[in-house]
Amino acid sequence: MFLLFLLGAFGWAILLFPFLSLAYMWSMVFDPYRRRAVDMMVRIWAMGATLLMLYYPKLIGAQNLPDPNEGVMYIPNHSSYLDIFTLSGAIPRRFKYVSKQEVLDVPIIGWAMKMAGHIGIKRMDKRSQLQTFKETVEALKYGNSVVTFAEGTRSEDGRLKKFKKGPIKMAQKAGVKIVPVSICNMYKWMPSTSATPLAVPQNIEVKIHPAIDPQGKEEDEVLEYVFNAVNSGLPEFQKCEIPEPVPGK
Repeated sequence: MFLLFLLGAFGWAILLFPFLSLAYMWSMVFDPYRRRAVDMMVRIWAMGATLLMLYYPKLIGAQNLPDPNEGVMYIPNHSSYLDIFTLSGAIPRRFKYVSKQEVLDVPIIGWAMKMAGHIGIKRMDKRSQLQTFKETVEALKYGNSVVTFAEGTRSEDGRLKKFKKGPIKMAQKAGVKIVPVSICNMYKWMPSTSATPLAVPQNIEVKIHPAIDPQGKEEDEVLEYVFNAVNSGLPEFQKCEIPEPVPGK
């Protein structure tokens, strides 16, 4: 599985990198704020990576996806490094990620994410958090969709953790809807403590829940809806042990 992971995550990316670079150059001239050509290459990369790792996630609730040209905020649970490949490979939409700055600094993978306009954050740096907030709102206003992991980091035991309010505030500021997403069973195959998959992932599901328009609603009301939607779609071993969300700071 280690070799399949390297082939899928890095080998396939290296093969696509010249085409990704061409897409980036075209986008910087003709589409600098959305970079849709780069997004397409990133999706091809993710789909190829999952296939090379011998798994393909099942998409459930596709009818709840927004129009391809509508920018929204996707908020999924987060328990595995493979969540990004899984989302990008399964969901037929373009989006940027808010990701740890360390991920964007990884050769090839991080370079591709930077070319696509994904947004880095240093979690313990207040200035970086403010800059990330600003860049995310701007990306949404330009018509991009953005994925934010409201738990703040990967769950150590696979169970859903309390959500922070930052993503809710970003969506309200940008005037976009929020789409809750449940990523099911990935923790079994690549937990946060593992650098590579333990085995070939099986029974991976990505569940899309009905969107919520946060405009005119209280943050706690929106947070509760999104949290409960994500939690309701998870298998029992991943569900939060707290019956109701505890608003984050």
